[in-house]
Amino acid sequence: MIDKSLEFYIDRYKKFRKFEYIRDEKLKKILYQYAWYTYFLFYLFDKIQDEELKNFMAHTTIIYIGSIIEAVVFYYASTKLVDSKSKRRYLELEEFKKVQDLKKCENLFVCELVKKEVSLNDSINFHSLINWLKDKKIISQEIIDKIDFIRKKRNLIHINVLKTESELDLILELEQIFIYMKDILDFVEIKICWLDEE
Repeated sequence: MIDKSLEFYIDRYKKFRKFEYIRDEKLKKILYQYAWYTYFLFYLFDKIQDEELKNFMAHTTIIYIGSIIEAVVFYYASTKLVDSKSKRRYLELEEFKKVQDLKKCENLFVCELVKKEVSLNDSINFHSLINWLKDKKIISQEIIDKIDFIRKKRNLIHINVLKTESELDLILELEQIFIYMKDILDFVEIKICWLDEE
């Protein structure tokens, strides 16, 4: 049976954070499940004595929060990227294309900056999406920094990286990650609700 204080905690979370602005019902359901699960893990965190188990819980929480943020940012980007004439959703990314090698200098190339359209239906790298949103000034630098902080922390959850990183640092930063998640979700919610009113 579920502890009364846990029910209270989950109820408070439900009132505190909503994804009602998400029109994709399947995505909305998944976001609620992931968010509730991360808060449930965070609730249990202080009740666990075993440090190794705490580390695994911290890893899982950070991966889930990173996934929530990536999905919400991707959804927000998709609301901003409609070509009004063709109704296509796309990103216009800039990348350097190598034109030729300079023989006298090792690892020096002449490059051309080319623009490339990437459909949002394609698999897009989260880092590229963040950079595009930053370049187009669609999201403030403060929010971009918070998104990127969470992205980098999520990328630390790999066995080879964990051999060199301090796991204690990840645990100590969990509370900050939750604060950043709230800030990012508030920003996107306000922006999308504002778009709906136009």
